[in-house]
Amino acid sequence: MLNSPLVRSALAGVAGFLAYGSWAIYANWDHGQDIALRSGVVQGSYSFALTLVMTLVTEWLFEMLKNLTFGILILMFSVCSVLFATAYGINYLAGTPEIIMTIFPGWVIGSIYTGVYVGGLARAKIPRVTND
Repeated sequence: MLNSPLVRSALAGVAGFLAYGSWAIYANWDHGQDIALRSGVVQGSYSFALTLVMTLVTEWLFEMLKNLTFGILILMFSVCSVLFATAYGINYLAGTPEIIMTIFPGWVIGSIYTGVYVGGLARAKIPRVTND
């Protein structure tokens, strides 16, 4: 069951919902409980969906770009840019008052997660050249 990329992505999404939703509540608490809770639901929901989708997109982009000289760098820049733009846009539309404070931890952790995930893909899928 845990060998399935979809199951792993969904579990990561649930963790993202709980962690980032809680952070958004904390980051926006001074603006009132209703706004803080709304921010938590928005941040948590989009974190779940974004983690799920971006993990699958990362796999697809990796396959498309793995043979390019700067393919992994292009992949990392693309995924991290989409993570930031999506987070900012959704929170802007939702009226989140402290957007940067709300999204920054998730963006940093999402970027690190993407790097670790891509590193794992590279180790597992790029053939090694040996001098045997």
